[in-house]
Amino acid sequence: MEPEKFDLIFRGDIVLGHALDDVKSRLQQLFKADAQKIDALFTGRPVAIKRNLDKATAEKYSQVLYKAGAQVRLAPTDHTKASGGRTQASSGPQAAAKTKAPAQGLSLAPAGGYLVKPEEHRRLTPVSVDTSGLSLRAPEGELLDAEERAAVPDADLTIPDFDLAEAGADLLGPNERQELPLVAVEPEDWGLADAGADLLSPSERPKVEPVVPASTDFDLAPVGSDMGEKKEEVNAQVPDISGIRLVDRD
Repeated sequence: MEPEKFDLIFRGDIVLGHALDDVKSRLQQLFKADAQKIDALFTGRPVAIKRNLDKATAEKYSQVLYKAGAQVRLAPTDHTKASGGRTQASSGPQAAAKTKAPAQGLSLAPAGGYLVKPEEHRRLTPVSVDTSGLSLRAPEGELLDAEERAAVPDADLTIPDFDLAEAGADLLGPNERQELPLVAVEPEDWGLADAGADLLSPSERPKVEPVVPASTDFDLAPVGSDMGEKKEEVNAQVPDISGIRLVDRD
């Protein structure tokens, strides 16, 4: 049984972390091809760059291309595409360059490629900036010279001679205290009541008029009575037990 053959399929995908221009330059060196033929591999359409390879050789080519930044995949060779009893053996960038160009319209750009062609980039007009008066200074220090600084007038501030007192000290001196007027109080008729004595005499107590409640039909229930709502009387059902008898069991 003939061993299985493989094709290397490339659709323009590049390995993450590689630049597109660098990958194209490496492929030019590997395939000994010009830039136009290499660009034909990056149309977004799958192209078989090598055909009819055994598995070991196909994996070897795949590793070399992966190091160059091109991401390929292995696909079993389809022998039904042979023409005239012979398998189409044309491979490489030369065969890819002969493939039909994609039709006008939408197409997929290869991973990492530019969406705009170089001639479609907007050209920016360079701006000339006079930097003759600019200079660099050391990171430390001031950016302005002494003569370039604006003069700041001295502010006339009155700073009081405040000080902190010790914890627990009196915040006012003897000569800073204000004299408070004395309040005339005559406590000659004051006295202390005995412990537990009534502080008010009978003549000093306010008279409280007794409140007579309105007559009601309220009554006190006897102790242990049910205080809930009055229950409806229910007639007890007496079952018929005439057909029931007891049997002695020895």
